[in-house]
Amino acid sequence: MISQRVNYFINYFKIAVLNIKSNISGNVFAFLIMSFSFFIMLFFLLCYINIYNYMETLQKNNVMIVFLKNKAKGRTAVNFINGIEGVKSAQYYSNKSSMKFLEKKVKNLKSILKNIDPRNLPAFIKINFKKSAVSNIFLSNIYLRIKSLKGVKLVYYNKMLRYKIVRFMFFTKVIGLVLFLFLFILSISISYSAIKLVILRKQNEIEILRLIGATNNYIRIPMFIEGEIGTILSFFISISLLFAIYEIFIFYRFDSFLEFFHIKIIFLNPPQIALVFLIAVISGIAGTYLSSKKFF
Repeated sequence: MISQRVNYFINYFKIAVLNIKSNISGNVFAFLIMSFSFFIMLFFLLCYINIYNYMETLQKNNVMIVFLKNKAKGRTAVNFINGIEGVKSAQYYSNKSSMKFLEKKVKNLKSILKNIDPRNLPAFIKINFKKSAVSNIFLSNIYLRIKSLKGVKLVYYNKMLRYKIVRFMFFTKVIGLVLFLFLFILSISISYSAIKLVILRKQNEIEILRLIGATNNYIRIPMFIEGEIGTILSFFISISLLFAIYEIFIFYRFDSFLEFFHIKIIFLNPPQIALVFLIAVISGIAGTYLSSKKFF
């Protein structure tokens, strides 16, 4: 019984492959439309993952940057900061040190940095805190004390924006979910339209098969297999294109400048890719079902 069903499936699969070959131009056009749909979904997911990852990194970062005014005595400020309880270390960067700091962090942009006068760069102090000593009250107190120091121009500390970051991350989750659902519905709609174009070309063939006594399953199952072959091929085309763009981005070191801002570009992990693949399979089934519904 099982072997018989396997033979039926193999026959249906062969029919589906023959159907694709008989209308190769129409199927290629449909595959390209679906590939574009899945590529948009994957690209959006890649952007969303990287934005969310950056916000999480920003939230965990435990560094305060103190920008100094011109001619300010940086050593005096460093000595004061090192005396504050809870401060792990305070490192001073002069104008020249700022240039070296940039050259070290952004190695591929040295030709651009050569045209920058180090005197135009700000001197700053980089402060690291002990994990055990960090709290909202502590940070607010340190922030106000350092900001009131003579010669301090600006104090930047991401954890002072902690609540805003948390709210932004929540907002990102909601918007991401809404957009992802919209793209999911859009992918089904595009798959439906693409598969419908293929099925409409077979309308006369379907009518002939029904006249000679072909069962609904004999006509319909190869359609579903053909639709799934199309969606799976379209998915692999879209993920391959996205990965190629990502590799080009990394190969030419476009990410080196972003690393200076602690922005690390990451690719989709296997569960995320599997999620979009599942959506592709579902959209293929839904698209084939809706497209073939008028014939059965």
